[in-house]
Amino acid sequence: MALLEIKNADISYGSNLIVKDFSLTMEEGSICSIVGESGSGKTTVIRAVLGLLAGGGAVTKGDILFDGHSLLSKTAEEWRKLRGTEISMIFQDSGAMMNPTRKIGSSYVEYIRTHEKDISKQDAWNKAVRMLERMRLPSGDNIMRSYPFQLSGGMRQRVGIAMGMTYEPRLLLADEPTSALDVTTQAQIIRQFMDLKDEYGTSIIIVTHNLGVAAYMSDDLIVMKDGVIEDHGNRDYILHQSDNPYTKMLLEAVPSLGGVRYV
Repeated sequence: MALLEIKNADISYGSNLIVKDFSLTMEEGSICSIVGESGSGKTTVIRAVLGLLAGGGAVTKGDILFDGHSLLSKTAEEWRKLRGTEISMIFQDSGAMMNPTRKIGSSYVEYIRTHEKDISKQDAWNKAVRMLERMRLPSGDNIMRSYPFQLSGGMRQRVGIAMGMTYEPRLLLADEPTSALDVTTQAQIIRQFMDLKDEYGTSIIIVTHNLGVAAYMSDDLIVMKDGVIEDHGNRDYILHQSDNPYTKMLLEAVPSLGGVRYV
């Protein structure tokens, strides 16, 4: 049985159809990238998977199955238990999602105690520190005592990954996780995702406009344009066999060095 299946889903906001007839099948421990320009519907898809469509958004056709069960029928209480444990999400700039007036430790401990009602503050603190250090952050205790603005972009993103991976979710959704970072830090974060797949067996959906990043990381790629799937296939097909004009245009947009394109 596939871990995640999206079956011919339409996603609408009111009368506006944003994503049309979207389908995806993911096996346990795989990485899939959804690629396309801004406004193509990439983020809408993963928000639908996590039940976080704001402003009246809804899946108006099709179904989304996680481990064989429909996510569209989940109650608010079932979603509360599912988010952060079985399915987690990492945002484009994790630092921007944190309260700038609260230290990392305050937010992280609250997050853990939301999922574990009986855990003490000290045990939650220790658990967070261990997770931060597993994400290769130096001195997790110091990170916990820092405000988000005191950390670099790469460090904030690692904090976001640590929080998302605290309960070893089976599915991790990552929305443009490297776009706000410099090239060197991007490479480190990408490596971190690959390590998560190897260490935890986590399935990952990456949303990105960078086909180079997607091709390096992914088993399968979905290319979206104007709310529909324009192209879909494994890494080798997308890079070397696809004759889709839009896919070719995205490939041509990947920077090259000395005439060699590194994807």
